[in-house]
Amino acid sequence: PCLLMSPLSIAQYLPVEQQSFDMVIFDEASQITVWDAIGAIARGRQTIVVGDPRQLPPTSFFSSGQGAEDDGEQEEDLESILDEMLGANMPTINLSWHYRSRHESLITFSNHRYYKGGLVTFPSPVTQDAAVSLQFVGGIYERGGSQTNRAEADAIVAEIERRLLDANASSQTLGVVTFNQKQQALILDLLDAARRRNGELDRFFAEDLIEPVFVKNLESVQGDERDVILFSTTFGPDASGARLSMNFGPLNKSGGERRLNVAITRARAELKVFSSLRAEQIDLSRTAAIGVRDLKHFLEFAEKGVRALSEAVFGSQGDFESPLEAAVARDLRDKGWILHPQVGVSRFRVDLGVVDPAAPGRYLAGIECDGATYHRSATARDRDLVRESVLRGLGWRILRLWSTDYWLDPEGSINKLDQSLRALAGPEKIQ
Repeated sequence: PCLLMSPLSIAQYLPVEQQSFDMVIFDEASQITVWDAIGAIARGRQTIVVGDPRQLPPTSFFSSGQGAEDDGEQEEDLESILDEMLGANMPTINLSWHYRSRHESLITFSNHRYYKGGLVTFPSPVTQDAAVSLQFVGGIYERGGSQTNRAEADAIVAEIERRLLDANASSQTLGVVTFNQKQQALILDLLDAARRRNGELDRFFAEDLIEPVFVKNLESVQGDERDVILFSTTFGPDASGARLSMNFGPLNKSGGERRLNVAITRARAELKVFSSLRAEQIDLSRTAAIGVRDLKHFLEFAEKGVRALSEAVFGSQGDFESPLEAAVARDLRDKGWILHPQVGVSRFRVDLGVVDPAAPGRYLAGIECDGATYHRSATARDRDLVRESVLRGLGWRILRLWSTDYWLDPEGSINKLDQSLRALAGPEKIQ
């Protein structure tokens, strides 16, 4: 049989004399403690441990009722079975292709900051990717009191109501991530009040939905995803107007950056950050916490876009990767098309993006040549099937030009591309 069980359920419900399984697979292994995992490992002939060491470790931070900040001692993160396996130098396979984000900017910060650019991401068919945005609220954080930010909570609930009651926007699923439990509870209370005022909202919270609206905190959101994520940073100036504290609760802990990484990578289509802080208010000379440093840089990224990252640029990156791409671009420009080379910000790029003449903010199509990017793919399936299917799923229309066709008949190849582009644009859109 194939069973889906937690380590605790295995210990409770499977008898000791149960026949060994051929394979035991751990998912989200970064959150499973070693002592919880050992019993399950003993029940299999082989074990596969799957997880991300840059995401949440096992912790009892919130289980003891602590909020987002605690001036006393905080419990340290626990060792996970994933950490133990990595420390033991077990055979490792890295999975580098990232599919979730429908806009590359949703993963760009984490890819740059935590994965050293190692994730292969796919660009969206827009010339200006603004899927990550910042809304400055200017609220007050009640430090030492309720540890909430009412202005941010009100702004998020108003945004949820606006989106759910908008016929065009309500098709996208919604989630909310907060920095602490108390802000989470405040938003849930305000949402309950909004649902009592307007019964139309109830259907978006129904338990029988595949993806109902959720409101979670940093410690409980790993594994969840939604089309749109609203992120409340919660912290900000207090009512006294005193100097801003550099205590950001779990972010100040060792490994706090892992919590931030989880929070900002839950969105498939859009991440909207609600903040009472501006990046320049975070003084890194007053804290050595990596999580706080990364929060400052993430707020800069959310406000300014990828130009805030020293190794990323806006929209198109790099020049032509081959003389073939340069020649094709030159020939198509002669026919009046606007092209951008090497669209994307990770190791995977669309060779040529053709700007839609009727909507300059998006690409009409992408052109793939069998150049350097094509040959970097490890298998024929990756080159000829998977990459194109992922791009089409993101909204790209892909045209392909083989170098041998261009070599034998350059004029005919360019004319075919021109005709295909005109057919995609429609005759009324070509000037």
